Amino acid sequence: MRYKESGFTLIELLIVVAIIGIIAAIAIPNMILAIDRARQKRSMGETRSVATALHEYGTDTNQFPSGSGGFAAVDPVIGVPGLVPDYVKSIPTQDPWGFQYEYAADDKGTDFAYRGKGRGGQPDSPAFPAILSSTMTRTTCFECDIVWVDSALMFFPDGNQKSCQ
Repeated sequence: MRYKESGFTLIELLIVVAIIGIIAAIAIPNMILAIDRARQKRSMGETRSVATALHEYGTDTNQFPSGSGGFAAVDPVIGVPGLVPDYVKSIPTQDPWGFQYEYAADDKGTDFAYRGKGRGGQPDSPAFPAILSSTMTRTTCFECDIVWVDSALMFFPDGNQKSCQ
């Protein structure tokens, strides 16, 4: 008595693996793009939340928290002094890519800037206080900074984003 062997042939297995490879080659770049887009939106939201808290603080005290006159990393324990817990529960110190957010203010407390450095982790916006006189800039790279200056986003993503490295 002969038994009929059942199973897949080598050709069938190779075809299935090739199809899975093609699908992965199409899906993975789109997934990475979606993840970067989500990180960018999260960074914009966190920046906007901190800016709102800074404005509430400024309304109550007639000045923003003082700074060193240049961008400095947000303190991991207290964030921006004076904001926690009265104006915001906690201040994110790292952007979604794992780089430190930076805060800058003049010594009089009349102007401030809050910046996330994007996926690249290198600042590409002007230094403080030169950024105060900058024009609004829309960016198209995930590596670009997201910067809130005084009352609005000054450097922010707009349109189709891409990797510019």
